[in-house]
Amino acid sequence: MDEPVEIELKLDFDPADRDRLVACPLFGPEPAATRRLNATYFDTPGFHLDKAGYALRIRSEGGERIQTVKAASREAAGLFVRGEWERPVPGDEPIVDEKSGPLVQLFDTALLSRLRPVFTTAVDRTQGPVDHPDGSRVDYAIDLGEVRAGTRGTTLCELELELKGGAPQALFDLARTLGELVPLRLGVSTKSERGYALADSAFTAAVKAEPLTLDRTMAAGDAFAVIVASCLRQYRRNEDLLLLSGGVEQLHQARVALRRLRTAFWLFEPLLDGDDRAEAFVSELRWLAAELGAIRDIDVLVPRLEESARAALFAVRENRFGHLRNLLDSGRVRLLPIELAEWLALGRWRTGPADPELRDRHVRAFAGDRLDRLRKRIKRAGKGLADADDEHRHEVRKDAKKLRYAAEFFLSLYSGRKTRRRMERFLDRLEALQDKLGQLNDIATAPRLFTELGVEVPPSMPGRKERKRLLDDAEDCFEALIETKRFWRD
Repeated sequence: MDEPVEIELKLDFDPADRDRLVACPLFGPEPAATRRLNATYFDTPGFHLDKAGYALRIRSEGGERIQTVKAASREAAGLFVRGEWERPVPGDEPIVDEKSGPLVQLFDTALLSRLRPVFTTAVDRTQGPVDHPDGSRVDYAIDLGEVRAGTRGTTLCELELELKGGAPQALFDLARTLGELVPLRLGVSTKSERGYALADSAFTAAVKAEPLTLDRTMAAGDAFAVIVASCLRQYRRNEDLLLLSGGVEQLHQARVALRRLRTAFWLFEPLLDGDDRAEAFVSELRWLAAELGAIRDIDVLVPRLEESARAALFAVRENRFGHLRNLLDSGRVRLLPIELAEWLALGRWRTGPADPELRDRHVRAFAGDRLDRLRKRIKRAGKGLADADDEHRHEVRKDAKKLRYAAEFFLSLYSGRKTRRRMERFLDRLEALQDKLGQLNDIATAPRLFTELGVEVPPSMPGRKERKRLLDDAEDCFEALIETKRFWRD
């Protein structure tokens, strides 16, 4: 079945800026009308539709009801590219048949009979067309409202730019112009994702990296865009949570997302040759990760302190977090994900690469070569690990992290029971090595950090004997990893 396709750029903004946004001259000389849209989303008690990547809603406006089935976003470079099936329905109960997309092909009748309301949205929408100078046609929709699941609710405030004709560049040009009027952030969550998060009480939890699904025959360039979009999504979702709560785990996962992004740039560096912006993005990501790292250092040290010593460290954290909040609200940080999304879709690496054949090479072959290179680096640098200095072991640890992130990016390219067993064994041993090297790095850096923070080094810090044991364990873990068969090679 051919899918009707929509291409959207979603942007988040503060509710206080709505009126300024609506009044933007680009949206016409007269204020556009605002209408109320109420929608109910349906699923089975086990959320089978959501797990399969579909959302089913009935939206009511006046006396009309429109049923929509949306396929999960194939998010590429910040754009939402989705299959969508719409139809009018007479009432508040969904009608699932051949006209409702692929649901009847995916689920049996008994399961579909168990569809029930899961959450609702109530949105005031202001929308209209925007004429782009290049002739492209863009529709805008400014939504302000609420998503509610039972007694839980959250504010929804987003701008959607939908391409009706022409090139995606028009969406980014419009976003950049509007961003000069009100602060905008790249939107990465759909209304249905917000609703499901509320429905299972996960709406404030830190967001870990989601499993990636890559097709082994897809081009390396397309895989790069999918991987970076996934990293951007993890970062932005945690950034929003971090701004709300300042939480330890939310900050940690935002930093993990930035490390994954930097690993993706390293892995696909051969594709980016000749694109100067790639190096600039890596520099910005490194800077932002370091700003988050300054607080993460405190979060790691706090559990080691006695209660009496924690108050001083919490005060330092609060001060540093105030600085970080200002940075996250700055144009430099807000625009970074939007600019990355634009570059991923339209940058020179994609439209005029130095080596088109490398960009279009099957990703599985590309992945195998890059994983081999990382493993060789670790194999060469890890010899004599116990006798190396702290800085050298830290470099090995960073390479081990890269290898783990790279392996996780490419896991879906390798299948079969035997391969899966090898994969699990490899990742387990890689994680064990990371753990030992991480503990050794903490021992090496903690005294300096305590001194910088003005906190007395606690007597519970590991001593020479414990350090010797960790060094021996790290060497054992290294040997076990190197002896493990590579899951990406037959």
